Amino acid sequence: MAEGSLPALFVSHGAPTLPLEQIPAREFLAGLGTRYPDAKAVLCVSAHWATRAPAVSAVDTPETIHDFYGFPAPLYEMRYPVSGVPDLAPRVAALLRDAGISCDLDRKRGLDHGAWVPLMLMFPDADVPAFQLSIQGHLDPARHLALGQAIAPLRREGVLVMGSGGAVHPLGYAVLGPGEKTDGWAEDFYAWLRDAVERGDTSSLIDYKRLAPFPQRAHPYPDHYMPILTAMGAAGSGAKGEVIHQSWQWGDLGMAAFEFSD
Repeated sequence: MAEGSLPALFVSHGAPTLPLEQIPAREFLAGLGTRYPDAKAVLCVSAHWATRAPAVSAVDTPETIHDFYGFPAPLYEMRYPVSGVPDLAPRVAALLRDAGISCDLDRKRGLDHGAWVPLMLMFPDADVPAFQLSIQGHLDPARHLALGQAIAPLRREGVLVMGSGGAVHPLGYAVLGPGEKTDGWAEDFYAWLRDAVERGDTSSLIDYKRLAPFPQRAHPYPDHYMPILTAMGAAGSGAKGEVIHQSWQWGDLGMAAFEFSD
């Protein structure tokens, strides 16, 4: 990693109830923020904000968005009163445009649960400003890698680029819930993913639908996979990943976290 640069990060944010559950992934995230004492801001690339073209949030005080339903009432009462980074949003947009990628400034968007759930555990004092960069509805792996590559300079400017999704996210395919077992196919997909991440094998990660075992089960709708590629791209050319956490939630939700550096 270049001197003075932050790594790039990917975390699995799991079910929205993560802050309420005493499970290994929650405990891990609750201590993760201390790993990045030099972070001046967090740019979160969340699976839960998809737009036609890239957009970056530029608000002073992001709203805590409760973009889920059917969960316990205390979850809807949670607020994460972090400051936004409106002055940095044009910098992100300029980096993307310099790479030939259009980017809009969004002056209303708050933080969805893919952002505020891990952030409130990582930085409970809400003392590290945060903003978001959207994924795109086309869910093209190569273009999401390029999205990260374009914003790589931010790591030298004190910005922690954090992808937030799910290492294994079989929503709509598997039965998920407390007490459910982890299936062998989920473990097989994760083993493949871990190997590719650790080797820095971007070609395989881009072509995961053909090369990985059980890709349609692990990611029936691959919005939670794209932030892995963006985080890896943000770490620079030749980046490799280190697994800094792995556990399971509700059976088949893979809760891995990867730290990428070049």
